Parts: sequence; structure tokens; C-alpha cells
Amino acid sequence: MLRIEGLCKSFGEKEVIRGLDAEIRKGEIFVIIGPSGQGKSTILRLIDLLDTPTDGKILLEGTEITTLSDREQQQVRRRIGMVFQDPAIFRGSVYENVAYGLRFRDLSKEEVHRRVTLALHDVRLEGFEEQDARTLSGGEKHRVAFARTIVTQPDLILMDEPTSDLDPVTTGILEDLIFFIRDTHHATIILSTHDMYQGQRLGDRIAVMMGGTFIQTGTLKEVFTAPNTREVAYFIGFENIFDGEIIRSEGGVATVASGGTEILAVTDRPVGSSISWCLRTEDIRLHMSEERHGRSPMANHLNGVVKSIEMVGPQNHVTIDCGIDITLTVSWRFAERVHLAPGMTVWVAFNAGSVQVMER
Repeated sequence: MLRIEGLCKSFGEKEVIRGLDAEIRKGEIFVIIGPSGQGKSTILRLIDLLDTPTDGKILLEGTEITTLSDREQQQVRRRIGMVFQDPAIFRGSVYENVAYGLRFRDLSKEEVHRRVTLALHDVRLEGFEEQDARTLSGGEKHRVAFARTIVTQPDLILMDEPTSDLDPVTTGILEDLIFFIRDTHHATIILSTHDMYQGQRLGDRIAVMMGGTFIQTGTLKEVFTAPNTREVAYFIGFENIFDGEIIRSEGGVATVASGGTEILAVTDRPVGSSISWCLRTEDIRLHMSEERHGRSPMANHLNGVVKSIEMVGPQNHVTIDCGIDITLTVSWRFAERVHLAPGMTVWVAFNAGSVQVMER
């Protein structure tokens, strides 16, 4: 559907997009996640031909679109819909706002009415046709923007932080709409968000954008369970991220020296490699006494001292000094039952296969 090759964009001396490559497949929801200020909005504007790249190519179904004439680019833009972070609402009724993009197409009055009526039904705004669009709530204005986009029946829809600053209920409605639009209108959707959980909920594939480029692209499982850099691991919620060096390796299982301890990790990286590694809190088990019997040769068992306990919702985040500070979660009921407190000696355990080894 869409291929991007070596894309760059600078504003003066500031390089915002640098050497970006990507391929978006027809009919998928491709979600771009990353912190604010990393170039997510800029890449969408480049695809929508609102800005011109400094270098590189954007190919839509094999046609390089950034070098087309103005007239040809207008034809391309008719195939692309854009939902902005802050949707523009025009003077006039909801009906007139949704019908706006159809004014430039050679459609009969009856066809315009049919499309607008259907779009308002799809976004749950039936009965709002004659209401002044500027009097709508924030969530309703976003739904008008969605309707105004789908009414033109685009092949590709770009969404820039489409649920930013909305309440959870409205966000849920719009997320359901995104799936509905993809499944009903068979559109390809590229969506940017700084909310990694929204990326998990919506994306068929995820691209993590930092420093003006995609530093990791893959399925939900590939990105959220196997980050390839410390930056990605931190952004997607790993609390345990450490540096280390592989000091031994046998049968695909390496011994990693990290801080004041050694851990086992499944990796084929060679001895002597300087690496980073990370571990999710939910992959770690807490024991109140040393358990030697029945240990797996693939398991890590570390002795440590409780440094701190912090209640986060229904869970306690417990940090334990094991030569490195490892954080795990336990329920508050468990913490009360075992009288967990700072200064206690405990043991933590996790499998070597739960350790994600990354470039340092």
C-alpha cells in the first residue's frame, strides 16, 4: 500500500525526520508510538502531502507521490483522509461539516445526502444533523471529524493523536470506531499516539519512533515483549533495565555479569559482549525463604534485601537490592500476610527465557 524510503525532513537546521524507512500493508492499522516531539505528526503531514520532504521517497501503490505535479497531488490527496489531533470545526451545522469534503467531488445531492447520513450513523451522531457543530462536546467534535473523513471513502486514513485529552469513555467509543472504519470501509489506517497502551489495543503492527526515525517495527508481541534498545524498553514499560557483560555461554544460555550479581539469559550473543538486558515485573517471583529443591537449571534465584515498598493501585511495587535493584509487583494482601517490610531478606526468581537481551 505505502512504502517510505530514506525519508528526511528538516526545518532550517533542525532535522525532524531522518532516514526513515517503512512499509504499510493494505488494510492494516499501523500505529506509530513514541514520546512527544519525536516526529510523529511530521511523518503524517509528509504522507498527506501537507509538507515536502527534504530527501527520500513516499510511494503509494508504487507511485512516488512527492514529485507529482500540484494537480496530480490533489488527485492523490482525494484518496487520503486526515484526522488531526485538534479537529477543525467549521461554522454551520453538523451536516454541513460532514459534507464539506464532498463539495469538491462531482456527486449528486442525493449521493451526498446518502453518504452523510450513513457516516453520521456510523459515528453515532444521528439526529445531530441540524445542530451548530461548534456547540458540540469535545468527543462529539472528534466524531464529526471522523465522519468528515470516512464520508469521502479514502483508501488511506491518517490519524494524529485522535483521542488526545479525551475522557476514557469517549476514547473507547472512538477506538471502537477505528476498528469499525477499518473493517467496514476497508481503509488502511496509520495512527500516531504517545499512549503505548492505545498502541497495544489498536495496532496490527507497531512502529516505535524516536529521534525522527522508526527504531523498532513489528507485531505487538515483537515490540512489547522483545524491545531492541534500552529506549524502547523504557518507553513500553519495562521497570528493570540494566547493563551487563556476557562472561560465559553454553547451549544458547549466557551468564551475564551485571552490577554486583550474575544472571542467566537466553541469547546467542558471544562471550565478551557488552549488552543491556531488561525484565518485566510480572515475570519475577518473590520468595520469603530460600527454595533450593526443584530448581530449574534455567532459573535465576537471587538473594536480596527489600529497599522500598510503594502501593500502586491494587499492587505493591517492591524494590529489592540483589546487587542490582530489581523491582517486582505483589498484591497488597500478600504483602500484609507475610509482613513484607524494608530491611527484610528475601529471594527473587525468574526464568532465563524472561530476560530480554539488547544492544548496549
